[in-house]
Amino acid sequence: MGGDHTEVLFQGWANKYGDVVHVRILNQPVVILSTLEAARDLFEKRSSIYSDRPRFVLLSELMGWHSATTHTRYGPRFRKHRRFIQQIFNQRASAAFHPIQQRQTLVLLDDLIRTPDLFVRHFKRFAAATIFPITYGLPITSVDDELVKLAEEAATLTVESGSPAATLVDFFPVMRHIPTWLPFAGFKRQALKTRMAVNKMMTVPFDMVKKEMRSGQAPPSFTSKLLETYCDPSKVAPHSEDEEEIKGAAGTLFAAAEDTTVAVMQTFVLAMVRNPGVFRKVQDEMDRVVGTERLPTLDDRGSLPYLECVLKEVLRWNPPAPLGLPHRLMEDDVYRGYHIPKGASVFTNIFAILQDCFQPDIFRPERHMDESDLPDPRDVVFGFGRRICPGRHFAESSAWTMMANIIATMDISRTPRDKENGVFPEYDVIGSFVRHPKPYECSIRPRSAKITSLIQEAKTNAEF
Repeated sequence: MGGDHTEVLFQGWANKYGDVVHVRILNQPVVILSTLEAARDLFEKRSSIYSDRPRFVLLSELMGWHSATTHTRYGPRFRKHRRFIQQIFNQRASAAFHPIQQRQTLVLLDDLIRTPDLFVRHFKRFAAATIFPITYGLPITSVDDELVKLAEEAATLTVESGSPAATLVDFFPVMRHIPTWLPFAGFKRQALKTRMAVNKMMTVPFDMVKKEMRSGQAPPSFTSKLLETYCDPSKVAPHSEDEEEIKGAAGTLFAAAEDTTVAVMQTFVLAMVRNPGVFRKVQDEMDRVVGTERLPTLDDRGSLPYLECVLKEVLRWNPPAPLGLPHRLMEDDVYRGYHIPKGASVFTNIFAILQDCFQPDIFRPERHMDESDLPDPRDVVFGFGRRICPGRHFAESSAWTMMANIIATMDISRTPRDKENGVFPEYDVIGSFVRHPKPYECSIRPRSAKITSLIQEAKTNAEF
């Protein structure tokens, strides 16, 4: 476990043994669910016993992610974290963030005009420039910002460790005591390096907010609002229990949002390059509904059904977190006559669920119009039950806003060299916990001089 394509291995097991597979890996019980029915039966209908997390020895105990919402064990701490985040990111409250998403999309479009080859870098900047002001009230103008570098270093080092709860030290916790000077203790040396990065990512922006609060200059944010609500704003006493929980919840937001947002947008661009007919069709819909005199906003979403299908197909074709994070069973259970032991780590193979359709490797948005029995990928990729991603509404609206505006203003195609050679960029993926398309080249350019002027005018008039 922990390889680049564990989800494909699990899918093979499901094809051979069924949609609920129980195995023992190094004597630890592991259950893999590969259908939506099984995932909902256990994680939603039996959520009271399937909402815990395994003991993340590497991530939580060694790397320092113990205070992250995503890794918190089920109980009062977890419920407190969920309450913190849902106050800000529930569906109604998330609508308040639409203006910042729209403003940062204008910067994204301008970046794509100036340096289109750096489109992945621009997606990273968008993710940081939306989530940091919301979380900490701190403006971000570049991926070279020190706060972004801190967060990216922590996220990169963590992702490189492999699938959560699936590394050797997770199965043999005693290994965490191995001295770092031993030749085979490389995992621990890497973990301690990651721990320093995670601590900086969590602490530096959090302390900046506290400092601004003491001087009365802190702008409204997720962190300042929670500190005002749960701590004494005049003192904001260091290391209080609530303060540590707020710090952990805040630090989780960027780590959870940045990498997956970039992966989704990389997949979108690749899909458009490889499927020019789809791109023309969704662009025609955009021109017909929105026109070319203004830029699309989230108010247009209900009038663009084919774009909605494109978004769904992007999530289906390459789900960004194909296995999600495992749940832990809190007591013995029986499902379909099979005994599942207490303490089992239970994975949902999101990849396998979304591959269960006709010609799954083909990018075809029409399937979401024609096949009524097909699950909505948005109901799958964000998880299930009490562990469903609390920021899903924000994440989805960010992706839609970027996709809609790129479709309205840009032409996406193969590079001249690929056209000359009659080839398309290869579709292959890298990564373990988060799946990114392998790096590829493409051509992104504004549709016309008029569109360029429209973008510049909108950006000039926007309030940043």
